[in-house]
Amino acid sequence: MRIRLLGTVDVDVDNRPLKLAGPKQRAVLSMLALSANSTVSVERLIEGLWGEEPPTTAAKMVQQYVSQLRRLLPENGAARIATHGRGYELQIDPAAVDALQFERLVAHAANGNGDRGDLAREALALWHGAPLAGMGEEPFAAAEVRRLEELHLGATELALEDDLAAGRHAEVIGQLRALVDEHPLRERLRALLMLA
Repeated sequence: MRIRLLGTVDVDVDNRPLKLAGPKQRAVLSMLALSANSTVSVERLIEGLWGEEPPTTAAKMVQQYVSQLRRLLPENGAARIATHGRGYELQIDPAAVDALQFERLVAHAANGNGDRGDLAREALALWHGAPLAGMGEEPFAAAEVRRLEELHLGATELALEDDLAAGRHAEVIGQLRALVDEHPLRERLRALLMLA
């Protein structure tokens, strides 16, 4: 089983896509997957789905979305949604969620564990478009997208630093110029461009 959040939100089981319903169901799955193996309260799910003005039936609707997701998940136990009081926990191997795998690789690269450049490039290879694509209208998404994009930019900087250390200045200068144009206040990118 694989949950992809770095691009369009979708789920594959044995290389077959699961048919997810509308954006609210995808949003519940996304919130549970981003907090995999931790309990997410019903209140947090409601706020993430409707913001400060939820419908009166919000708790019941969250329960329905979770019930639908449970029916979609494979019976082999690769992932399951457990109920803990007034919350839900997606129990899954974190490596099966691309966003969690991405975060782990970026953290290892940033901490200097292993080859920083290779780890950063491996993390960047997990991206298949804008994170949480199609979730832009959901209240929880904006902050998560910003956080993931910031991590993506940090991983890009680590990979570019590695390229420069390996003497690939001419190969990355165009990418650096484009990134500086896109993020003019990012000092680290400017420093890398100057070095290149």
